[in-house]
Parts: sequence; C-alpha cells; structure tokens
Amino acid sequence: METDILNEKITTSVKWASITEIAAKLITPFTSMLLARLLTPDEFGVVATVTMVTSFADVFTDAGFQKYLIQKHFENDKEFYENANVAFWTNLSISLLLWIIIVIYRNPIATQVGNPGLGHVIAVASVSLFLTAFSSIQMAIYKKKFDFKTLFLARIVGVFMPVVITVPLAFMGFGYWSIIWGTIATNLANAIILTIKSTWKPYLFYSFSILKKMFSFSMWTLLESILLWMTSYIGTFIIGKYLTSYYLGLYKNSISMVTSVMNIVAASTTSVLLSALSSVKNDKKQFDSVFYSFQQKVGLLLIPLGVGVFLFRDLATSILFGAQWSEASLFVGLYSLAQAFTILTGQYISLTFTANERPKLSVLSQILQLIELVALLLVTVNKGFIYIVFARCIARAMFGVINLIIGKIYIGMSPVKIIKNLMPAIMGSFTMVPISIIGLSFENSFIWQIVFIALCCISYGASILIMPQSRKILLPLIEKTLKRCKKIVKN
Repeated sequence: METDILNEKITTSVKWASITEIAAKLITPFTSMLLARLLTPDEFGVVATVTMVTSFADVFTDAGFQKYLIQKHFENDKEFYENANVAFWTNLSISLLLWIIIVIYRNPIATQVGNPGLGHVIAVASVSLFLTAFSSIQMAIYKKKFDFKTLFLARIVGVFMPVVITVPLAFMGFGYWSIIWGTIATNLANAIILTIKSTWKPYLFYSFSILKKMFSFSMWTLLESILLWMTSYIGTFIIGKYLTSYYLGLYKNSISMVTSVMNIVAASTTSVLLSALSSVKNDKKQFDSVFYSFQQKVGLLLIPLGVGVFLFRDLATSILFGAQWSEASLFVGLYSLAQAFTILTGQYISLTFTANERPKLSVLSQILQLIELVALLLVTVNKGFIYIVFARCIARAMFGVINLIIGKIYIGMSPVKIIKNLMPAIMGSFTMVPISIIGLSFENSFIWQIVFIALCCISYGASILIMPQSRKILLPLIEKTLKRCKKIVKN
C-alpha cells in the first residue's frame, strides 16, 4: 500500500474514530455521573461481579477471531468473507454453549464471585453473549476496511441507550438492574446497526480447515484475552472475597471511570493503529514510522490529561461521582497517571505484537503482569484500601515497563526513542504542577479550581510550542485546522 494512500486512510479513520470516542466520552461520563448519584457503591459492587462473569464468557465468544481478521492478508473478498463466516458461526455456537453452562450453574457461580443468591442476575446479564458474538465479526470487517464512519454511527446509538434506558430505570428504583438492562439494550442496538449496514451478511458456509488455520493464530490471542480478563478482574475477585461491596464498588468504578476518561484520547487511535501497522508489517521502516508518530502525537494529549486529573483529583472525583465517592479520590488521581503511561507504552506496544503475528509475546506480557498484580494485591488486601490503591497503580504502570523490555528484545522497538518522544509532553506537564499547588493552597472552591485548570492548560500549551520537537508536530496541525476553518466560513 502506497504511503500517501495509507496516510490518507489513517487520517480519515482517526478523524471518525476520534469523533466517535469524543462524542461517546462526553455522553458516557455524564451517564456515569448520574448513576453514581442514583446508585450506591454497594450496587456498583454487585454489577462489577456480574460483569466479571459475563466478560469472562465474552472472551471465549470472540475466540480471538476479530484480531485475526484484521491483521491477516487475504487474496480477495471471497476468501475474507469465508473466514468471517467461519468466525461468526463459531462465535455464535460458543456463546450458546457458554450461556447454557452459566444458566445451569448460575447459583454456584454467584456464590464463588461473592454474591450468593444473585444467580438469576448473572443468567439474565449473560444474554449479552449472543449479541456481542453477533456484532464482533462485523466490527472486524469495518476495521479491516478502515470504515470507522459506520462504527461511529453504531457507537453513538449505543452510547445513547443508557441515557434513555439505564438512567430512567435507576430513577424508578430498579437499582443494579438498570445497568444490566441498559447493557443488553446497547449490545442489541450495536448488533442490529452493524448487521444492517454491512456488505457482508452471515450465510450457510463452514470450513473446519479454515477454522484450523484461524485457531493456530487465535489460540494465542484467546490465551492473551483470558490473561487480560484475569488482569482486569482478578482485583475484583480478591477484593470481593476479602472486603465489602462498598470497597469493591470504589475500586471497580474508579478504574472504569478513569479508563473511560483516558480513552477519550486512546480508544480513537488504537483500532486505527492496529489496522495501519498490520498493513505495513512487511516494511520495517514504515512500520516504525507509523508507530512512533502515533505514540508521540497521542502522548501530547494523554500525558497532560493524566497529570491534570491527578493534580485536581478531588475536583475530578466530585464531578464524576459525587460526595459519597470522596474516598476514591487518590485512586482516581494515581490510576490516571499510571494509565496514561501504560497506554503509550504497554497498550501500544502490544499492538505491534499482534500486527507482526507474534501473539505469544502478548501472552508472555500478560502472564508477567498478572503475576506481579496478584502478588501485590494479596500482600496488601488485608492492610486496607489505601494500600490496594498503590498496589493496583504500581501494577498497572509495570505493564508498560514489561512491554518496553519485550518490545526491545523481540520487535526491535527503541525504549530510548519512545521515552524521547514523550519528553516534550512530560516536561510541559511539569509546568502544571507549581500552578496547581499555588492555586489549591489558597482556595478549593469549584470556580477557583476551574480558573487554575485553565492556567495549567495555557502553561502546557505554551511550553510545548517552545520545544522544537513538539512544535514540528503541532504547527502543521494548527495550520491545517485554520485552513479548514476558513474554508468552512467561506462556504
């Protein structure tokens, strides 16, 4: 693929993916803010354990086929669609089998995850397995073709479903059921929209030879997904066993909200980056160029976002959750810092493993992360929630360190260049620290903090424009944006 054609596709895809994530993240936090005031941390704790079960089953319904379809080169559309069809029917069959198992053993499962007597809730929530299995392959096709415009439509409709279903149900007193029904409605909307607009529709075709080829790659991706699930939910399991639903709600909802905020920047690029890297995987020079360029540009937004949330963590927690969640403030701040670093190193480097068809490296990375996470949580869980906060944030940051090492050894990524790319954003973010300290030492009112947040933004923007490395990136973007604005005004 020619470089200019690829760059054009990347630019268009990032535009639609960015619009999608920005719109979604403007709406989703608003919904979460309302729910945090309508539901208690205990009710969020119940939802966390139910989600732990359903998300584990979801790992198997995808079976890693989505990544396979995105990164694999197919000779023609016929071969691609045949592989998609095999993946679809496999996913749907696995989801049916898993749902039957969950329904039969719902009560023992509920007991094991710390919510005895709520087996029926897990059984109902697991209906989403069919819906996510149905839409997973459709999403892979859209990403493969860089059609993020259609994904934007599906995502936006899905984002509004909680607004029209979850929040009203919560107002009416349905408690955790409001989130469960809202999730099912969202997954249903995605499945319908993606299927209707897709050029490919499932048809009666199956090939075990194709399945065998797919699974030779996907078994490692599946193992990676299982380990990723364990990394995401092992804390939920441990805290659910040793602490109350209140602290489980603080723990899981804080992580979810921070991830949601960070993904305003990150999620709009990861899918595009994987597709772009997969398309140039045979050209090492272009592969590295795409990766380092993405990482540097996203870092200019993600690092100050993480630092800013940490510096103004009390305000962020108050806005996002309300007064009853004040104990989560330190966790929200520290996890934001850790997540910003991890996305730019751990998460992005993991995509290079997949694009290079080396899923074993991702498996190795997840195993190492899981080991250190479990060790840290088990050591700290009986010492109090504050120790869990530090343990979880350190473990999250270590994922980035692990992937920097693995990427250097096996892919030839340069940790020095990665850190060098991030230095303008890091140095610019440091200018925000004294401003926030001065501001918060005098007054903690809402208006006062907003004023100093604005001053921090101005300070950061001015500092990175001074540095030549970041100026080379920002000035062309500013110039291009101004030209588009003038064009819009003229029209």
